[in-house]
Amino acid sequence: MKTEDTRTLIERYYEALTSADISTIKECLAEDIVWQLPRSVANGEGFAVQTDSEGRVSGEQVLLELGGDTVKKAFDMSKPFALDVRHMIVEGNKAVVQQRITATARATGRPYDNQYCWIYTCNDGVISHMEEYTDSLGADLSMNPNR
Repeated sequence: MKTEDTRTLIERYYEALTSADISTIKECLAEDIVWQLPRSVANGEGFAVQTDSEGRVSGEQVLLELGGDTVKKAFDMSKPFALDVRHMIVEGNKAVVQQRITATARATGRPYDNQYCWIYTCNDGVISHMEEYTDSLGADLSMNPNR
């Protein structure tokens, strides 16, 4: 994909993500998409996303998670929630997005403030692969009631 097409797709995806527009999120994702999470959170206690042993979520499950399940399981949505895109770098079919989420952890009531870096691969007008980097220890300390 061309850089400008990738940028448009990622911007559309983030707009849909922040407004919980599930139909547009689905349009932005390949049917066989792979979401690679940090291995340290693979089915970890206190984390909302269920992955395989390598920290991956694939296909339709990605849509279910990103369409609100993860956010609703992880955060108290009666409290303020913010997803702030801080930087976006796009070249060809790749995009790198730095973002910050602030919220209240549902399981503990503790404040959640974490930085993320996402690397997206886009093909044929959709996101085909997404790789997440974040402070998994910070997330665990905020979300895990046993900490």
